[in-house]
Parts: sequence; C-alpha cells; structure tokens
Amino acid sequence: MNWFTNILLITILSSYNSLTVTANWTIDLYKKFISPLQGQNICNFSPTCSQFYKQSINKYGIVIGTMMGADRLLRCNPWAWTYLDKYYHSIENDRIFDPPENHHFACATNIANTFLISNDDTLIKPTQPTKTGLDFADYLFQQKDYLRAVGEYQRLLFFYPDTEKNIKEYILLMLGESYFRLANYQQAFKYFNRLQNNFYKNYNFARIYFAQADYKKCRQQINNISKDQLNEKVIILYGLSYYQEYKFQEGARFFREKLTVGNSIMNELSKFDGRNVKYRSRLLSSLFSAIIPGFGQAYCGRWGDGIYSFVTTVSCGLIANYYYNHDESKIKFSIFSALTALFWMGNVYGANISARDYNQFQLTQYLRQINDVIDGFNFIPNYDSLKLHN
Repeated sequence: MNWFTNILLITILSSYNSLTVTANWTIDLYKKFISPLQGQNICNFSPTCSQFYKQSINKYGIVIGTMMGADRLLRCNPWAWTYLDKYYHSIENDRIFDPPENHHFACATNIANTFLISNDDTLIKPTQPTKTGLDFADYLFQQKDYLRAVGEYQRLLFFYPDTEKNIKEYILLMLGESYFRLANYQQAFKYFNRLQNNFYKNYNFARIYFAQADYKKCRQQINNISKDQLNEKVIILYGLSYYQEYKFQEGARFFREKLTVGNSIMNELSKFDGRNVKYRSRLLSSLFSAIIPGFGQAYCGRWGDGIYSFVTTVSCGLIANYYYNHDESKIKFSIFSALTALFWMGNVYGANISARDYNQFQLTQYLRQINDVIDGFNFIPNYDSLKLHN
C-alpha cells in the first residue's frame, strides 16, 4: 500500500472535509480582518452571523450549512426585532437568541406544554383542626415551598404507623404532588406507584406522562381507569392530549362523544376541530422564493425578510450582470455571480423555514385559545378528604 493510499484512507476514516475546513478558515479570516472594520455590535443575533455559519457547516455539512448561513445573513436586517416573540423567543447578550438548531430544515420547533395541569393553589383547602399533625407540611405546600414540604411529608410517612392507612395514602399523594411541582417526575412516579387507590395511581401517572409530553402513554394510563371512576377531570385531560399532538379533529370528536348536559367547558372544547387554523405550504413557499426572491417569506407574513432578500439577491445579480459586460477578466463577475447564487439558495431555504415557523406560530396561538377555555380548571383530585377519615 503506497503513501497516497495511506493518506486517502486516513482522510476517509477521519471524516476530513476539505471544503468544511476551507470554509472555517475563511470565516476566521473574516472575523479577524473584516469584521472589526464594520464596528461593534452590528449583528442582531446571538450567535453572530459568522459564528452561526461556522457552527452550521460543522454540524450539518458544507451544503446545508452554507444555505443556513446565507439565510441568516438575509434575516439579519432592520426588521429582525419585529419578529421577537413570534418567530424568535429569547434574548442572549442583548441580542436575539438564534442557534443553528432552530433553522435546520429537518427539525421542528417544539411548543412548550401549554396546559398548566399542576399549579393549582387550592389543592389543600383550609379544614377544621385534625389529629393527623399534617398542618405544617400542608402549610409549606400551600406556600409553594415544595422542597421543605417533601422533607416534612417524608418524616411523617416514617412516623405514622401502617394502621393509619388513609393518612399514609394521603402523605404518599402529597409527596408525589410535591415532586410533581418540582418537575422531578421520576420521584413523583415512585410515590404515586406506592398508592393503594388505583384511581389516584393511574390518573396521576397520566398527569406525569402529559407533563412529559408522552400523550399516547397518558391516554393508555387513563384507559386503565374503570368507567365508574371516570370524571370530568379525567375526560378533559384525555381530550387535551389529542390537542397537544395537533389531532384537533380527534380531540373535538372525543369531547362531543363525552359531552354531558350543562358542561360548558367540554362544550367549548368540542368546537376546536382545527378547521380554522391557518397554514402555509413549505413547498409553495420555497417555489415562490425560487421564482421571485423573498416572495416566499412575504407569503408567510415576514415582509421585512422578504424585502431584504429581494433587494440583496437582485442587487447582486444586477452587479454581476454589469461586470459581465464591463469586466474583461470576469473576476468581479464571478464573485458577484457566486454571491447571487449563494443568496438565492439561502433565500429559498429561508422561505421553507419561514413556512414551518408560520405554521408553528399558528398552532401555538390555537393552543393558547384552548388554554383560555380551561384556565383555572383544577385537574388535581381532592386528597383532603383522606385526612378526615381517621
């Protein structure tokens, strides 16, 4: 095996990519010599455009990374801040936080769990004095001091004898609830699993799966609850799990089937069948921008990005055309032709992502409307009655 074969083999095995390395060198040179000439803090985003491009090509390869970098340059315009809280969601170092992962074409942005099914302050209601000695632990829970409440409930769990079954059951429930509020679902699952009451066990398992966005398991857990124990809380949680998966028609149909006379909440929820959610086609958006730069972004409501994409891409094309007729060496023509192609590809790529982000925003808004219907609804069973049985 000769030396050339050895080098070729090492290159393949080490995943060496000469184009990626060259791009990294080019970006480093730009940051060192050209970027300082432009002044400080001119970029709208964090990471900056050069950092974004470098991260993109290293993570997704030279082709996708270059298109992502070109798209970022087109999005870094005077209108960028107008999309905060709509397409961009946080700020870092006084700039819009916009990592490459948010703009890879195969990735879908995630909606945070919209439905707050645990933070109800009326779980423990004031009761007449009891002989259980749980008042202080319950007080800590009421004050949302869940970590200290856990310590008190654990102490009481050890203190009370096994003959006090209802009290032990109540303490286990409150330990599970406290850990649930702390988002320590593993510990919450552990204590809920020790319950003797199958309804409390299965329903609280379903709440944990819902909080973890495992909606299929949430429904499976609810299916383990006997029909005579099904109540409004269980039914609404089951239907909402469909909505969180964007299965609006299935959710609306479920609520219509379970609707009882006089239940205004389920009646309102049954109307959310998703038919009035507005969508934009990612394919059409890309085609529009392929024909007229920026038109795909405008189609998705991002007029600032659309105008900037159009002006930048067309300007580079016109300059390239000028130098084609006036530059005998064709060097300037080649440079501006390459820039035109680069921005055109970035603009098409960006139009596709714009449609994705538009659809995600519309879904978020729709889920917020559903959340308004259930605002204040208490999904937590009444545990307080367990204390009064002793």
